[in-house]
Amino acid sequence: MKKLLGILFAVLIFAAPLAMNAEIEATAGSMKVGVHMDFTYRWSPEINSKNPDSDEHGWLGYDTFSAGDLMIQITGKVGDRITYKILEGLVYGDFEFESVPSEDGGHVNNIWPQPKYNDDGPLVAPLEAYVDFQIVDKLKTRVGKTVIPTLIANTGVHKADVIHTANPPLIANRIMGVNEGIYDMNVLPFPRIPLPLDVTGMGVIGNPIEGLELEFYVYDEWAVPNYPEPWVGAQDLGYDFNRTKGWDLAATYNRDVFSGNLTLRGFYFSEYIDFTNFSLPFSLPNGRNSGWGMGFAYDAPRWFLGAEYTQDLLHYVENPMGAEKKDNTWKGYYVQVGGKFGAIQPVARFDWIDYSSLRNDDWNMLPVEPQSVDNEIWYTLGVNWLVNDNTTVGLNYVMKRPETIKMFGETLNGLDVNELVVMFELDLL
Repeated sequence: MKKLLGILFAVLIFAAPLAMNAEIEATAGSMKVGVHMDFTYRWSPEINSKNPDSDEHGWLGYDTFSAGDLMIQITGKVGDRITYKILEGLVYGDFEFESVPSEDGGHVNNIWPQPKYNDDGPLVAPLEAYVDFQIVDKLKTRVGKTVIPTLIANTGVHKADVIHTANPPLIANRIMGVNEGIYDMNVLPFPRIPLPLDVTGMGVIGNPIEGLELEFYVYDEWAVPNYPEPWVGAQDLGYDFNRTKGWDLAATYNRDVFSGNLTLRGFYFSEYIDFTNFSLPFSLPNGRNSGWGMGFAYDAPRWFLGAEYTQDLLHYVENPMGAEKKDNTWKGYYVQVGGKFGAIQPVARFDWIDYSSLRNDDWNMLPVEPQSVDNEIWYTLGVNWLVNDNTTVGLNYVMKRPETIKMFGETLNGLDVNELVVMFELDLL
């Protein structure tokens, strides 16, 4: 705890003068350059890692710094109808869980943060690189790589402005949850495919009435970000294997209502998944992935509120290895609420996810009861200090609660992960 307080104090000492004086935005003609950084310190205590009981899972815990996002953005205009945007991620990687032997011959698990890099070090990839052409006043076309509107919490890179916490909501998280990592749910024949986010393609964006934006995008992207090696999480322009080809339709409504701002979002996507180069010891048939979601966010002068729900269906053209059915659905939601007391913002969020619709009769590969390992709940409590319009420092306490697992005819104690996070965000985009 003394170490945590020392780190928090150091972060605040560093953040305050930098935030007050930094203006890292250069203007050259019609081009603007901005930067964004998220920096976190995460701590989770070690649990029974040396001598775990027979009905308990060991846990290495973690005590680590991570800079998950360090981005530079360039935006500009060419003439009256052409605009462009490049958002480059300078620190970028995927994460996996680690299982190591314990002293009693068993194993202990650690899922954060084991970065998977390629042979040349951390991956660098553009999250967005596109050109817009304004056809008429309320209609434009977009070509290139862009963040498509799925969840509101997936829009943009502003954590403090959108989700108010260090961790994205569980349904928006592209890194594993506790169940997905420790019980390796992500590499079974029914993996959880993340919602499409930064994709490459072309589309049209229209504003038929004030406050309403409709977007249709045809795209190509990674199907499963963890494979194949060594291009883990690359999601970069120019790679065309183990990907999906699909389309997304979204409607976003944003308008001032009463004394606050209301955002509504609904979306649907459908994509074909090619598992030809999926790097696993067994092969998977190709299939189709589709999903939808809806949600809202309301930002008032003294408080804020938000909630979103989504579900995703993975359909194989043939029965995958070890299962008796072709379809699997994951679904989930979150609800968050917070207050505003000057520069201080307390926030609370509840996350729930069901990773799989599989049941015992659908599964014949392992003596596991899938319905007992596929649910997970997060409780998040936090407080943010808005140093100024560009800088936020936050402290989050997260309780991650997976459902109790049943395996080999026995009930095992579920692993509860308690995480303390100090977040620093500098946003000058």
